[in-house]
Amino acid sequence: MATRPEIVDYIRTLIKGEHEANDRIESKLDATGWEGYATFLNAVFFYAIDRRFAGIRNDNAIIKFVAEMRTDIEGGGSEIDAATAEQVVTSVLDSTVEFTATPEMLAKIQTLATYKALTEENMSDAELDDLLAQAVQLADSPV
Repeated sequence: MATRPEIVDYIRTLIKGEHEANDRIESKLDATGWEGYATFLNAVFFYAIDRRFAGIRNDNAIIKFVAEMRTDIEGGGSEIDAATAEQVVTSVLDSTVEFTATPEMLAKIQTLATYKALTEENMSDAELDDLLAQAVQLADSPV
């Protein structure tokens, strides 16, 4: 199944901080369904983390990244288990790392980590569009 454009736009507006547009797209997705979102989020997360850490596993940098990510969340991120988040992030850079997380927690970690990684990079619109296009290709590729 092809990734729907509104799924891509949802992530784009999230990263760009376009809150009103993001809220409109979220309402539309709530009404029409989020089918394909998890697959696309997985792809965007993979590219965001790979870029953020230049494809290299660095446990100290990952611990710091997750700690900052949790601190950035209103309320201190206590609902995000640090060890699980670190494992999820590390799994992008080291395929031998396994983790256990509910689908809801995985989506929350991936969303927050993607947001942090891509907003810190301060990407141009063209760079973000290129990354999102790569993620669409990955999400839409046959298994």
